[in-house]
Amino acid sequence: MLRRLLLVLVTSGALLVAAGVGLLAADWPFLDRLWWGAPLPRVAIDGGGGAFFPPAADAARTLDAAALDAATREAGANGAVALLVLHHGHLQLERYWHGAGRDRLYPLASLSRTLLGVAYGRALDDGTVDSLDEPVERWLGEWQDQPRGRITLRQLLWNVSGLETPATGGGWSRLGKGGRLEFGASFARTALSFRPAHEAGTHFALARVDAQLAAIVLARASGMSYAEYIEHALWQPMHAGRAEFTADRRGGMAAAYDGLYASPADVLRLGALLAADRGWAGEMARGSIPNPRYGLQARLLGDDGLELAGDGRALWIWPDVQLVVVRLGEATPGRDAGVLPALLRDAVR
Repeated sequence: MLRRLLLVLVTSGALLVAAGVGLLAADWPFLDRLWWGAPLPRVAIDGGGGAFFPPAADAARTLDAAALDAATREAGANGAVALLVLHHGHLQLERYWHGAGRDRLYPLASLSRTLLGVAYGRALDDGTVDSLDEPVERWLGEWQDQPRGRITLRQLLWNVSGLETPATGGGWSRLGKGGRLEFGASFARTALSFRPAHEAGTHFALARVDAQLAAIVLARASGMSYAEYIEHALWQPMHAGRAEFTADRRGGMAAAYDGLYASPADVLRLGALLAADRGWAGEMARGSIPNPRYGLQARLLGDDGLELAGDGRALWIWPDVQLVVVRLGEATPGRDAGVLPALLRDAVR
């Protein structure tokens, strides 16, 4: 009897150890990134490159010189690594700090998600999607006939999906969905596991999962990966240079919320592309009932501008006066983020 009990205990222990080893092996990429800081793989995109905007000659300067000097001082004193100002297609100001450069890749952090708003404008133009008011279950068969399947594309881009927003801070919470959406080995599987917490369209939350789901839909609708669609719809038409997305695994899905590394030059190209499409810029600025000033991955800036921003990085666009400003750098505690765009908007002669 004792021998049989011992055999059961040893066998059970071996099974538990095997299961633990199997679980650890399956989850090793996630744990390696989460606890030891292993880098996520990257996937590159390239628009082929092209001529940059011409610098404004003295006679072609259309912004007040004193205002440009004040903007340079404000940016340099508050953690900026790049400040570029474009007006009517001419470069009015181009300054770099801390080793940054025109074509040097810089982590755009949560500014990355704003690509989705611009990309969906292109997706409507090329027929990849018919309407932003389509329910996502059309592309997410996993959610067919479920309440979350009735979330619309517009609600994802507005960040009013109502999906849960799990903690992503330190400790054990990072082992959950929030951590896996940032460090896991399958962004799509994790995003599709999120459950409703509020009725769609009633609650605003700047959620990582909304961006990733919008990227999944774009990939399925286009038949390309998300990174390939961004290259096809934005990077190539802009004649942009090389950029990189972090991905969940080698050859896997790009991180849509905060995974893009791009050059200051290409962020300015993106702003110029959007400034030239005033109709879509206006659509991106139109907000939801829960947050009227936050549109399609962008914020309304004053009465006539559009702000694409996150984590200290910002792209400010005033289509009516064809003014585009790029500010890259970390967010500085105590900095008034509204000073720089107001200063430059007022500098238009």
